[in-house]
Amino acid sequence: MPDEKVKKFIDSILNKKMSLIISKINSLKNEIETNLKNITQSDDFFTYEIPKYLETKEENIEGEKISLLHRYTLKISTSTNQINLIDNLLEGINLFCNRAALFLLRDDKFVGWGGIGFSNKNGEIGNNDVKKIFLSFSANTIFRYIINNKKKYSGKALSQPDDHLIYSRFGGEKPNKIFVSPFYVNGKPQAVIYTDSFGYKEIEEKTIEVISTIGEMSLNLFPFRQKLLARVKTKEFSEEPEKEQIDLREPIYEDFFHSTKKNDPERKARVIINDLVLYNELTIDEARKSKNLYKSLHDAILQAKEEYLKKFNDISIFEKQLIKILANGDKEALRGYPFETLF
Repeated sequence: MPDEKVKKFIDSILNKKMSLIISKINSLKNEIETNLKNITQSDDFFTYEIPKYLETKEENIEGEKISLLHRYTLKISTSTNQINLIDNLLEGINLFCNRAALFLLRDDKFVGWGGIGFSNKNGEIGNNDVKKIFLSFSANTIFRYIINNKKKYSGKALSQPDDHLIYSRFGGEKPNKIFVSPFYVNGKPQAVIYTDSFGYKEIEEKTIEVISTIGEMSLNLFPFRQKLLARVKTKEFSEEPEKEQIDLREPIYEDFFHSTKKNDPERKARVIINDLVLYNELTIDEARKSKNLYKSLHDAILQAKEEYLKKFNDISIFEKQLIKILANGDKEALRGYPFETLF
C-alpha cells in the first residue's frame, strides 16, 4: 500500500477515535454540570444545623433574663412584709449590675437602707455598712438631682459637685458607670435606687427599670393585700362588708417610709422609733439581751423623744411604742430610762 494511502487510513481512524473521545468528554461534562446544578437547587443544600458548642449565646441569655424576671416578679409581689419586699427588690436588681443599693429620703437626709454586691475588701464597705451611710439632702449629689427632677440618670460616677461624698463613704474604687433612678411611693419619689458597674460588666438598665416598677407597684398594693387577707381570715369580709372600707386616698406606708398622716401620734411614734431601730440594728440586738438599751442608746433615745414632743404632748404613746418596738415588749430592757407614765 502506497505511503499516502496508509497515512490517510491512519488519519481517518485517529479522527474517528478523537471525535468519540470528545463526544464522551462533552457528555460527561454536561452530566457533571447538571448534577452540580441539581445539588445547588436542592433544599438540603441550604439546610444545616449549628452544633451546640458553636451556637451564639444571645438567645440563651435572653431566655435566662426572662426567666429571672419571672422569678423575681413572683418573689417581690408575694413578699410577706415590706422589708422582705425591698430585700427581694435589691436582690433582683443586683443580678443585672455589679452593686445595688437603696437610699430612703428621710426628712432632710438620704439614709442607706441596704446594699448588695459590696465586697468589704480593698477599702470597700460591706453590704451591711450601707445602712450606716447618711447623706444630707442639701449636698449637691446625684441623689438630690434624681429626687428634685424626678428622672433617672445613667453615666459617669461623678456628675454632680458633691458626688465624691457618696464614693468616699463607699470606699474602694470608683465605678465606670452608674445608673440611678427614683423609687416612687404613693406617687412620690421617696427613695433612690443606685446601681453601678466595673470593668466589662454592663448595667442592664431596662431590666432594672422593670424590676423597680414591679417593686413600686407591689409596695403600693401591699397594705391592701394585707387588709384583704386579714378580712378573709377573720370572715369580716363576708360578715361585715360595710363596717370598714379601704380608703384609697389614705397614705399606706406606716413604718417603712414616713407617713403623711400627720395628726396621728401613735403612727408618728412608730415611725421615729423604727428609724432608731434601723440606724442602730447591730447595737440593739446585744443591748436587748443585756437589758441596757437606754445606756447603749442614751442619746438616740432622747433625740427620738424630743422629735416626738415637737408635735405631740402625750408622752405615754411614745413610751408604749418604745417598749413595744425598741425593747421588743420587754420594759426591763430599757432599765434606767426615766419613764414619765406608768403602764
